[in-house]
Amino acid sequence: MKKTFLLPLLFLLAACATPKVAFNPRADFSAVKRVAVLSFSGPKGELAADLMTQSLLENGADVIERQRLDAVMREQSLTASSAFDPSTARQLGKLLGVDALFVGTVAESTPQSSYIVSQSANPQSNVTQVSGGTIYSEGSVLGMPNSQLLSTTANVSLLSRMVDVQTGSIMWSASMTYEGFDIPSAMGGITDAFIRSLSPIWPGLYKIK
Repeated sequence: MKKTFLLPLLFLLAACATPKVAFNPRADFSAVKRVAVLSFSGPKGELAADLMTQSLLENGADVIERQRLDAVMREQSLTASSAFDPSTARQLGKLLGVDALFVGTVAESTPQSSYIVSQSANPQSNVTQVSGGTIYSEGSVLGMPNSQLLSTTANVSLLSRMVDVQTGSIMWSASMTYEGFDIPSAMGGITDAFIRSLSPIWPGLYKIK
């Protein structure tokens, strides 16, 4: 079985996967016209923030360029964790011209892995799974009879929050664990799901059907 045969399964999982979401019913999402995405904490945090930015842009959000954001953060000696402080949030909002900030954490980032196993009637019976990802076959190994190359999918867990720059309060929060062929595809699946959860409550996005 080739990797391509796993694609329909992963696409089906992507369609069904939903994040755990909470939002502040008192928050005025209609007032949010422009946002900034701060670097996520944890491994691959820059990549997660870039993918979150891309998902927002693809769905109609007005997002400030991340290089400008990083430059302002450095100039003001600010960190993503300080965004919850009301005075810091207001300062960033004024400097950047944004109404809300997205902050986040990469809670888990396990890359894909591959290994060779002896082929049998049930190839996976001789495999000790160590990463928790779905196992799939990439076919036989050249020059090694009765063996095949097995791989596991990458696993990622992300948490993200939308912070009101005027108050420093959390408007929306979401968490999700997901798997993909590699870390970028897994992270992209999560950030896309995050934005789908925001679409019904935030007029600044296109309505996703």
